[in-house]
Amino acid sequence: MINNYSNNVDFDKPVSTMKAVFFDKTQIVQVSRFTQDGWWIRNESEHVAKGTALSPNCTLNLYKPSQEGMIARYDQKTEKWSDEIEDMTWKPFWNESGQRFIIGEPDGDYPKWAIREEPPEYDKETHTVLHSKETGWNVYRIHIGRPFYDEWGNEFIVSDYNFELPEKHSWEEPPKPDTGYAIKLVDGQWLQLIDHREKMAYAKDRDNRALIDYLVEELGELPVTHTLLAYEPYDSWVSDEAGWQYDIDRHRPFKVDEEKAWRGSELSKVLNRIDQYEKDQQYPTDLRTSPIKNSEQFLQLLQDRKTLSDYPEAQDFPFGERPTLSGIAS
Repeated sequence: MINNYSNNVDFDKPVSTMKAVFFDKTQIVQVSRFTQDGWWIRNESEHVAKGTALSPNCTLNLYKPSQEGMIARYDQKTEKWSDEIEDMTWKPFWNESGQRFIIGEPDGDYPKWAIREEPPEYDKETHTVLHSKETGWNVYRIHIGRPFYDEWGNEFIVSDYNFELPEKHSWEEPPKPDTGYAIKLVDGQWLQLIDHREKMAYAKDRDNRALIDYLVEELGELPVTHTLLAYEPYDSWVSDEAGWQYDIDRHRPFKVDEEKAWRGSELSKVLNRIDQYEKDQQYPTDLRTSPIKNSEQFLQLLQDRKTLSDYPEAQDFPFGERPTLSGIAS
C-alpha cells in the first residue's frame, strides 16, 4: 500500500462518516480526484462551503505519484490507495498495417499481436506500411492499378497493397520484337532473342548417344551441336556450309539386312520347288504336283539356288544389281 499521503484539511468536528464528510466552515482543500473505477486522475484544489461535503470521486487522502507515468487506485471502502503501478492507459501500439491503438486501461496490457515499435513516417496518400518479424517496418508505395510485366513480357495489373515487384519482373513495358524474335527480361533489361520455340533441334552427331533430337522450348540460339535442318534416314552432317548429305556407310547395314531378307525369301521358294520336284519323282506321274515339267527347268532351279547362295559374296553387294532369276520358283 502507498503511505505518507498528506491531508491538508483543518476541520474541528465532522458531522458524518468519512464517506460523507461535511465541513463546519467554508474553505479550499487539496484533493485527489479519481475515476468511477477508482483510478487516480489528478490532484487539485476544491472549494467547499460550510455544511457541504466533497464532490463525488475525490478524496482528501492525497496520492502523489512517485514519478511521472505512475498511478494508483483508490478503494473507497478502505479509504486507501493501492500499490502504485505504471499507468498503461495511453501506451500506444500498432497492428502490422500501422494502425495505432492505445491500451486504454491503467492496468491493461499489450495484446499478443501488438507491435510496440512506432512505424516510420510516411505519406498515407501515396504509401502504406507493413511489419514483418524478419525485417521490421517496411514502407511501400501504392501501386494499385499499375501494370507490370514478367520475364516473357506478359502484362499484369497490381491489385494489392504492400506490393513488391517479384524477381524477373519489370515495371518497364517491353518493346515489340522483330519477326522471328521474342522479348525476354535478362538481368533487368529487355532483350530480343531469336525464337525457335516449338521447332525440332536435330543433333549433328547422330552416333553420339549423349546428344538427342529435342523440341525447342527456350529462346535463343541453338547449341553448336544441333541444327534446325531435318535429315533423311541415311544422312550424316558434313559441315555448317554443306549441311546433311547422304552417307553410304550409314545406309550399308540397313541395305545388307534388306538384301539378305530378299535373298532368303527367294531362296526359300527355290528350295521348296526343288524339294517338291525331287519327292514327286517317287510318285506315279498322274499323282505329281510339281510345276516343273522337265530336267531343263530343274537345272534352272538349281542355278537359281547357286546364284542366290553366292549373292552376299558379290563384289558390289549390297548396292549392286540383284541377280536375275529364272522365275520358275514363283
